[in-house]
Amino acid sequence: MLAICGLVMAALIVRRGELLMLAMPFMIYLLVGILQAPEEITLLASRTIDRFSVFAGEPAEVQINIKNQGSGLANLYLEDPLFPSMTVHSGQAGQRISLPAGEMTGLNYTFKAARGVYEWSTVHANASDPFGLFELQCDIPAPARLLVRPMPMKLRHIRLRPRFTLHTPGPIPAHLAGSGTDFLGVREYRPGDPLHRLNWRLAARHPRKLFTREYEQEEIADVGLILDTRRLINYERVDDELLEYSVSAAASLSEIVLKEGNRVGLLVFGQSMAPIFPGYGKKQYNRILYNLAQAALSPNLPLVYLEYFPARLFPSRSIIVMLSTLGPRDLGTYARLRSFGYDVLLINPDPVEYAARKLPPTELNSLAVRAARVERIIQLKQLMKLGVRVVDWQVDQPFGKVVREISGYLKLRGNSPG
Repeated sequence: MLAICGLVMAALIVRRGELLMLAMPFMIYLLVGILQAPEEITLLASRTIDRFSVFAGEPAEVQINIKNQGSGLANLYLEDPLFPSMTVHSGQAGQRISLPAGEMTGLNYTFKAARGVYEWSTVHANASDPFGLFELQCDIPAPARLLVRPMPMKLRHIRLRPRFTLHTPGPIPAHLAGSGTDFLGVREYRPGDPLHRLNWRLAARHPRKLFTREYEQEEIADVGLILDTRRLINYERVDDELLEYSVSAAASLSEIVLKEGNRVGLLVFGQSMAPIFPGYGKKQYNRILYNLAQAALSPNLPLVYLEYFPARLFPSRSIIVMLSTLGPRDLGTYARLRSFGYDVLLINPDPVEYAARKLPPTELNSLAVRAARVERIIQLKQLMKLGVRVVDWQVDQPFGKVVREISGYLKLRGNSPG
């Protein structure tokens, strides 16, 4: 525009037609831009995603259909906003096209993303003349949501043998006589006992007496999972990476325990405090995965807040499984949880060894790591004296080994007196 004005003014001042002719291409360029400049953007968009939820690292396909309900757009750029943790693996999330009136176009791409809940609301459109002189921008509504769930680890089942069970039929031997399948013992016959349970061999050795076989009743247990999202290490993404391990472990444990028919509750402990009350089945598992997908690091909070949660979140005598790197002022809360009658199991991802791999190999760092190891060992021994079972988890080792330790612990607890 300035070039055209300058050439026209110069031609008028010096009265030279040649300068006016030089301005003609620029004037035609501007005129074409004005004639084909978009007056408004009238687009209708719809977004579909091939699945409602995927596991972290699995691909998801996005299809966006866009229809031009207004006048033709000579130069249209469409772009779907991407989240920072998304990576496009095929297709394109943006394209530049010419879209006549009434025609349709679309964006199609496949991406992978880290765990979380992804919500889209719009598609960005930028329309201009062919030379890009005059632009119009708008955001076209195209809502959709995708849940990227934490990837659970493939594990074998856990043999739960808690000290206390709910009086509801399930898979766990309850050390009570009932309608189970495992033989428990023999007692004297009582009127009303089923005849098919009579022990005729024992009756033959004791004339004038009858005996009934008893079987062990099988019930379910209450398990409360607590995922600690507090930022306790504050060193080079150690908290972030350990949280991802813990989230995956929580998803795996909840899947196994729910498959056995037990009740599971979840508390994501941190600034958000997202509780899920105990429940059964696939719906409960999906609720747990939804909360785990949104788990994020939070500031360091006192663990004593656990004591203010309602009793129905962690019913009396249930098993509480903590996934935590353990704060220095947490011992009092663990002691009170034990005094309330809970069986407490701490799965402790080792932050010292994990952080030590990231430190430069200097003498000062070596001394610091040794001091941190000693401090951690003292804390864990104090917890064990309180009756808390501690599983020391080296996160670079298979989690299946941890599960075997958990199974052994729960079986041991089940054999202890109630």
